Amino acid sequence: MGATRLFLAGLVSGSALATSAQDLVPYNLYGNPGLIDLPSAQMQRDGQLAVSFAGFENTFRSGINFQILPQISGTVRYSDVSGLGVSGIDREDRSYDLRFQLLEEGRYAPSIALGLRDLLGTSADGAEYLVATKTLGPVTVTGGLGWGRLGSAGGADNLFGADTRPATTDPDGRPQDQAWFRGDNAPFAGVVWRLPVQGLSVLAEYSSDDYTLAQEGRSLSRDSDFNFGVHYQPNEYVRLGLYSLYGSEVAAKLTITGNPRNALTPQDLGTAPTPLIARPDDAPRNTGWAKSTANRDALVGALQQVLAPDGIVLDEVRLSGTVAEIYIVNRNILREPKALGRTARALAAAMPPSVETFRITLVTSGLPTTTATIERSNLEAQVNTGDASLRSWQTTNLTDAAGTLVGEDVWRRDMEAPFSWSLNPTIPFSLFDDDEPVRADALLSLTGRYRISRGFSLNAGVSRWIIGNDQETVADAPGPLDQVRSDSKLYFSGRDVELDRLTADAVFKLSPQIYARATAGYLERMYGGLSTEILWAPTARPLALGAEVNLARKRAFDETFGFTDLEATTAFASVYWDTGFRGIEAQLDAGQYLAGDLGATVTLSRRFANGWDVSAYVTRTDVSAEDFGDGSFAKGVTISLPLRWGLPFETKSKVSLDLGAISRDGGARLRVPGRLYDRVRDTDRTSLRQSWSSFWQ
Repeated sequence: MGATRLFLAGLVSGSALATSAQDLVPYNLYGNPGLIDLPSAQMQRDGQLAVSFAGFENTFRSGINFQILPQISGTVRYSDVSGLGVSGIDREDRSYDLRFQLLEEGRYAPSIALGLRDLLGTSADGAEYLVATKTLGPVTVTGGLGWGRLGSAGGADNLFGADTRPATTDPDGRPQDQAWFRGDNAPFAGVVWRLPVQGLSVLAEYSSDDYTLAQEGRSLSRDSDFNFGVHYQPNEYVRLGLYSLYGSEVAAKLTITGNPRNALTPQDLGTAPTPLIARPDDAPRNTGWAKSTANRDALVGALQQVLAPDGIVLDEVRLSGTVAEIYIVNRNILREPKALGRTARALAAAMPPSVETFRITLVTSGLPTTTATIERSNLEAQVNTGDASLRSWQTTNLTDAAGTLVGEDVWRRDMEAPFSWSLNPTIPFSLFDDDEPVRADALLSLTGRYRISRGFSLNAGVSRWIIGNDQETVADAPGPLDQVRSDSKLYFSGRDVELDRLTADAVFKLSPQIYARATAGYLERMYGGLSTEILWAPTARPLALGAEVNLARKRAFDETFGFTDLEATTAFASVYWDTGFRGIEAQLDAGQYLAGDLGATVTLSRRFANGWDVSAYVTRTDVSAEDFGDGSFAKGVTISLPLRWGLPFETKSKVSLDLGAISRDGGARLRVPGRLYDRVRDTDRTSLRQSWSSFWQ
């Protein structure tokens, strides 16, 4: 995650000015699209991701907002309020928000949205609202009705007749639906005026929040119902705010935002594709050349030279007089269709005129996944035409790949360089740590791989803290469960060098549609053992089914190679569904977790063609909320950012951030590297179609 710093720096240094009214929508102090402290009914651009930091007096908030779909947005937020009430207590809280746009703004009609704030939290920040927003030239007017915190000042009898608002469910961390839209409701309103100065706006609002946090007392002195502020957006990536709150406080806010659809750097740099020149009509089409091994080896050598600058490696090749079959390993190019297109161009340039059919098989993480069959004459007719992308998709046949090419005339790559390694500084960037809400330590990670065959390798990883490593305490087990994760801090401190992984890994195909994996050794920092998995994943279908069984033993935190007496068996059946709608994928895992609890995990992901992936997961098991502890059940948000989005050259590397997750013993799973679906998910028909526009790039 060393690229986190690079990612943030790229956002701050962006210089493209925002031009649309949607780009100028402010984020409020809660990290949601809105005004100052209040929400609005406006939405950001689809896929927009924003990291916000806000503070005033004794309150600090950090959060991440994501425009899940054009009409749905969500926020994960951490709040820290100190010195509450007469006892001067502190309150730290993680919360989740959801907002739904019920009506999009039209010529005369306003946009209308319904929102839930802190729907899984302590309800200290809990609020619900119905809000409308209308843009009138440079002025945007917002008005709404709020419940909970947003109904606490100037409140009146509930519009729906539910005048009593129940207390928070104990323990917290569960949906507080028993309180939604109950209790007093109160009106709120605000206005945003976009000044003639580019990116500058002034804001004013009438707030219905009296800032009383349950029984803890007020978090600020509230001398007025009105807030005023200035919002400045110097470019499309940075948004700044300075506000006067309730006549008594000054607040400041920084928002760093970006969109997966808009890369930070030009995406067309790097090597140019091989020119594709059609064969002359009178070109000789004899096939006698295919009988010579020397001819085959010469053609393979020419292909290797053409493909090498793109990081495409030939793994297997079989040539006949009319068909070229090749297995390729795409090491650098993020979008697989681009690698297919580059390979097809190289074949068209290198193969004799008699070769009409190209069969190109993608090999990912040691597994042949999908074979693309392309007719050379189609390529020659489509290149440089206006609809080349669509026509190439329509004329390419995608099928499940065989495990290997068979026959005596197959060329296979030698293991001339079986060992590879990398040394990377990473930054475990945290927005939600209880002790330090915003923290970026530094970790140096060394990984190595010894490849014995295509699907069998030995892997190792060690790391050392450069900055940080102050996690020296152990959380007590919150209930009767074995401490399978709640003492995880012990495993991330204490020694100069930590062994993260030392495994033997085998992946192979049982049939063109069935994959298998076995991993044995020190699987992760906390566990070692044996992990086995099988996956049925047809290329042409959006559905995949998997099963996994793991036999694990907990490692000793104070010995590099030692183990404790704690043993665990986990087993899961999984369903993976690529909906084909706006990149949304669903995953269901059901089975037995590390602590022996039984249950299921549901994960919803929004994946973009350029490699971005934002997902949310919820795990419920037979562990009660009381036994689970803080949070009641496992849940969290994960963001995967491709470095290609912010770099001017091809790379398949990514940065992952896990937000909102708390190490608890209930619903805990092994962190097994290289699970099968993660290896093959980018090469099925649906994923390739989503990014097929890159085929001719």
